Amino acid sequence: MAMIELENIIFSYNPEEPPVLKDLSLDVEKGTCQMLLGDNGCGKTTLFRLLNGLLFAQSGAYRLDGQEITRRGLDDNRQSKRFHQRMGYLFQNPDVMLFNARVYDEVAFGPRQMGFADAEIERRTEDCLGLFDLTELRDKAPYHLSTGQKKRVALAAVAALNPEILVLDEPFAGLDGTTVDRVLAFLTEWKKAGKTILLSTHEREMTASLTDRVLVLSEGRITS
Repeated sequence: MAMIELENIIFSYNPEEPPVLKDLSLDVEKGTCQMLLGDNGCGKTTLFRLLNGLLFAQSGAYRLDGQEITRRGLDDNRQSKRFHQRMGYLFQNPDVMLFNARVYDEVAFGPRQMGFADAEIERRTEDCLGLFDLTELRDKAPYHLSTGQKKRVALAAVAALNPEILVLDEPFAGLDGTTVDRVLAFLTEWKKAGKTILLSTHEREMTASLTDRVLVLSEGRITS
């Protein structure tokens, strides 16, 4: 059984317009990296938001390890916490994710929300600050940072929960070459640890060695 299963998903923002996702089906095996390609506006971000429980299909089924993910299920606080600890999502625009007064608090936010012990929160936060070369920026306000620095903070915040699945929407946009190399090294180690990755990027060649399967989203459906 695949870790992630989408079956005949139909999603529309407006019932009077054609659906963005049309009878879309997808299986994702645990421990693999899947690259999602498609033209701008084809629905990649919509699909990623659906996978992360931010949108819900009008019809079809979404299952994670055989359990159906529904709006009603995620309204339950305990189930929602378990789901969001397993599923980490990096938005294409990091400004959407960053709202705390300090970089440290951005990275610590997820572990705090999950109710981890103070020592565990500090350990995870310090580890992720170091991993993404953010230690010297720990007391800076995120809105004062460059786009690339914001992206690193957002990645560190996602990684702090140590999710089983990473869903990354254009993770290399706005990054310089050194930071791209750092993120690629992180993703390589993440995958070696048995984690699952779904990412959209225009940098297909850059991630070729990481990718197990290329998916193409076109006219609301997945092809590969």
